Amino acid sequence: MAAPINKYPLGASRFRGALLEGFDWSPENGLVTTGDGEHLCFLEKIDSGQRGCLWGRLRFRATLTGDALPVIFALAADEEPIADEEPAGEAAALSRRERLEAKRRFFRTAAASKFTGHSDVLLYEQSGRYLWLGVQISGSGAAALSDFAVFSPRDNFFATFPEIYRLNGDFFHRYLAIFSSLYYDLQDTVDSLDRLIDAETAPAAALPVLAGWLGIECDGDAVDEASFRRLLREAFAVVRAKGTRSAVEAILNVFVPEQFYIVEQRAARAKARGADREVCERLYGHSPFDFTVLIRRAADERLHALLKYLIRQFVPLRANANIVFLDDAARLDGYTYCDLNARVTGFHPARLGGAMLDGARWLAADAD
Repeated sequence: MAAPINKYPLGASRFRGALLEGFDWSPENGLVTTGDGEHLCFLEKIDSGQRGCLWGRLRFRATLTGDALPVIFALAADEEPIADEEPAGEAAALSRRERLEAKRRFFRTAAASKFTGHSDVLLYEQSGRYLWLGVQISGSGAAALSDFAVFSPRDNFFATFPEIYRLNGDFFHRYLAIFSSLYYDLQDTVDSLDRLIDAETAPAAALPVLAGWLGIECDGDAVDEASFRRLLREAFAVVRAKGTRSAVEAILNVFVPEQFYIVEQRAARAKARGADREVCERLYGHSPFDFTVLIRRAADERLHALLKYLIRQFVPLRANANIVFLDDAARLDGYTYCDLNARVTGFHPARLGGAMLDGARWLAADAD
């Protein structure tokens, strides 16, 4: 029976412990070259837990510019060589150059494999419990390397043939590796299909499709990616509350970080008296099903259109939503006489202007 193929993703913990020279690493971008000079990365060993482990394949994604080429070093063994021991504490910082040179010597041994210009390589020459990997960028261009993964053991396609055909590293073995690599890449895609329907990991182009499945019509160009993902996270609560005030509040919470108020026409009109009712209808609508959203921020036409479009999908057919932005402005309130009880909201720079005919000074808006 064929052994299962183990995949070892090389993620954050392994790269944080790596010895880097001329590289920066981040979970978002992977290994990225910085500046001129050498670009070296020596990873901590991978432990398969099995003596004589047959290492199969190393794969990563490479974005290269100019004449940059990736160079991969690989070496496997059942025992940990003394040369691979790392100094700790202050000694590690003081001997950085010595550590880099020790790593170079370590990968120059006759048993090490070297691959130039490839992002998908076969490690068939390497066997042993531990696997050490090194990455170098040659040439003057820039590079970004990500999604590193190592596979073990070697392909199961080869193991299904009679023993007489199973000569490690020969032409037949490498020929079958082409088809096994295609098969395992396809299996990888199948195994990660759940990422395509997850609001956190789905590609940006798939977000409108996911929203459509949940009954939300939204053009991807109208919403930035971060807001779209927040909307999908809240989609179940929004759809479940469809037709209620809670659905409107959920949409506003996604797109409006500022303070907002929802005023229903029916409630506002009940408190209005006489001439105030006409003003109330102009602001809050004529129908008892209408309502107005007051948002404390400067007017934003794009946000206005987006909120109207989304809210319309989650309110009753007879309801009409009005969006009003409350920007800061200078105004005088009631019961103002001359310069008493004047109120100015918002900060406006000003300066003393020239003298008036009676010798008094006046304030002028700052031209700067």
